[in-house]
Amino acid sequence: MLPSDVDRNPMMRISSQSVVPRDITDEFTQASSKLRTGQLVKDEYFTLFEAVGALEIMDSKMDSGYLGPGENDAQALEDDYDTTRELAPEQVLGVMDELLCHEMAWHMGHPLSQTVFTSLYLDKLLWPVPKSIEDAHFCRPRSSENKEEPALVNLVLRAYCLALIKCCDFVHARVTTEYYYEEEDFVTQLYNRSLLSQFDHEYFCNLLDRAISWLDEQGDSINEKVKEAIRCRLLFRREFFLALDQDIDVLESRSTDHFSFCLSQQALLTESTPLGVPVPESFSWKIQRKLASTIPPRPVVKISFEDALAHLKRLCQDAIDLMEVLHYRGPHNLKAAVWTLLSRKPQPSVYIRSLIQTMIVNNMTVLGSVSVKQFLYDELAELVLPSSTLLLANKDETEVPSDPRFQIANHMDLFVKRFAQPFVDTFRSACLNRCRIRRTVCHTLVEWDNLQMEAEDLDEQLRTLNSEPPLMLQNGDATYSYPLSSWAYHQKLNQFRLIIQLGFELSIYSPEELPGMYWYLSHICSTHLGHIDRIRTFIVATAKRNLTALAGKKREAVERHASLQNSLRLLERLTTQIVAVDAFAIALHALYVLLARHNILPTASSAQAYSSERLRYELRMKPFIPITLPELVPYEEYRREAILEGDSDEIVLERATKAISEARKAWEATLANGPFIRETQSQANPAPAIDEDWKKDIRNTMRACIGASIAIETVKKALAARGSSKNASTGVNLTVSIPEMGSKLRWHDWWIVPQVSQSQEPSKA
Repeated sequence: MLPSDVDRNPMMRISSQSVVPRDITDEFTQASSKLRTGQLVKDEYFTLFEAVGALEIMDSKMDSGYLGPGENDAQALEDDYDTTRELAPEQVLGVMDELLCHEMAWHMGHPLSQTVFTSLYLDKLLWPVPKSIEDAHFCRPRSSENKEEPALVNLVLRAYCLALIKCCDFVHARVTTEYYYEEEDFVTQLYNRSLLSQFDHEYFCNLLDRAISWLDEQGDSINEKVKEAIRCRLLFRREFFLALDQDIDVLESRSTDHFSFCLSQQALLTESTPLGVPVPESFSWKIQRKLASTIPPRPVVKISFEDALAHLKRLCQDAIDLMEVLHYRGPHNLKAAVWTLLSRKPQPSVYIRSLIQTMIVNNMTVLGSVSVKQFLYDELAELVLPSSTLLLANKDETEVPSDPRFQIANHMDLFVKRFAQPFVDTFRSACLNRCRIRRTVCHTLVEWDNLQMEAEDLDEQLRTLNSEPPLMLQNGDATYSYPLSSWAYHQKLNQFRLIIQLGFELSIYSPEELPGMYWYLSHICSTHLGHIDRIRTFIVATAKRNLTALAGKKREAVERHASLQNSLRLLERLTTQIVAVDAFAIALHALYVLLARHNILPTASSAQAYSSERLRYELRMKPFIPITLPELVPYEEYRREAILEGDSDEIVLERATKAISEARKAWEATLANGPFIRETQSQANPAPAIDEDWKKDIRNTMRACIGASIAIETVKKALAARGSSKNASTGVNLTVSIPEMGSKLRWHDWWIVPQVSQSQEPSKA
């Protein structure tokens, strides 16, 4: 029986004597009402096969070939819109604006099938696949008659549409060559359509120039304001096309002219939008039926022109500020620039992030100018090996295999081969979305733990070749620097802190977990500070020995002293920043302990029903369980420290007050240092936009410090009032709320400062 027969005979049903249908709606509702929230019921015999078989074949939401009542094949699959018809200038303007909205919606992560490919004009250009650019016309196949075609449509609108498709091709090509997550960041599915990637870009520029020239030749036949609006869009499309066409060639040109021009057109685009007349019939969801897709048709994604322009503006501005990353000033400065740029809210688009991934390392060079080996050596020289002979050894200068310098160079080459890619990936991982950054770092943490052990073996071999003297400790023991493994441990501790702090940003921890997680963050910071002190001790000791040996070589001694000072400045900067994080974490830990003690800290509804403190601890420590160093804190010790067992409220309050005061001073010092290491304070700032973003982030942290100070004082007053009360059973007269992510009261993503205020009625203890 055909679907059309069912529609004409609605009473016809396939029946069976063994099957008697029964309405179970009331019984099902009554049974499901007895289930608790989160409880699941599963029949072990209801398999995937039965689940798929339960889908309705002729449901329009599931069956793309379903025809509704009164529809025939032509009505269902084809639209009767004529793409060759003449449009008024206002309508052309409206189609252009709608196409821009769909293009930006695709940049935001929606599929082409729900955005750009819903345009009937673009569908005519792309299908059947044109063999030459001349085949890409709105009239397919083209008429052999000498019929005059409307130039406004077949020249102006066609030029705009073809250039838009090619712009999508540039973006698609860049994103697919880098790490991205399908349908999470971006949808690269082309549905068996071509984005004209086989055609040279020069044709599109020439076509846009022809369209602009034709438009300029029109006199009073087109309204002056409308003509200027169309011209503005053609100019924007040409510059946007050229900007995307640059791609990684911008490493050589360092030009921002095209993106700057696009930004300059934003105001004109906004002002002229009301002049356009929409042509909604030129966009259709039915085109999805003809695309190569395994999913049913989905609704067309529609965003406002204001939202599209806002996204376009951010994309262009991020692309302009990206140029500030390209000035190589050392690994530390590069990391600060990349992380700051990619931490913007909203996060830069996937195209910008893919472009940065390519620029960080491409053809074994960083930023197109520094080899990966030199990049890794620069990092080691900055942190653990200033002016070290380990970094100066070269096989080209020493060819005798028995020479220690040759063997040192051989070992260092092995080190570079093993460590270069993981080190570069620590920069590239920042280009992922925030959730994926944390997930990726959780995986790479285990790799870095293994790398540290490998580096330790290399250190022992190099120590013998380099004849490194031991450093005598106060207790009489001798120890060695282990520079490579110390550097690897530093990288690993950075990743520890990043995992924890991104957990706060992504709202992974429930309110009752916040005291323990801020304590653990403080614990990692303390470990990191001790490690940096160790690195500093060996650098100073090595520098003294080197300067003594170079007493008669003034020039070489000056160079080594300068390198030493650069490393010491970096270590001091790292110390200041980690002290600031440590102090703030201690303050928030103490504050949350007080709130939890007096039962005024909000808790998750499922905290007691589905978990326990030990299980939650195991879950949060899961990324750290396989790590050998630092060792995982046992649960009993963690619990004692997390609740500050044995400390009175007065001691905890004093701890919070001192810590928040120290944190404010440390963050002020961090702000004064700035994001980049500069040889002199008077040196010009090469990245003003990134510098401003970094300072804004630190200022937001300082605002969070002030908010924490106020909360601590509020709790202090409430506890004092409770202590002076005659009724000892009176609870703390406070209410607490935890600001959610994105709230104006959440001053910084990584610092969840509770909002503490006086309650109307005193609580009962």
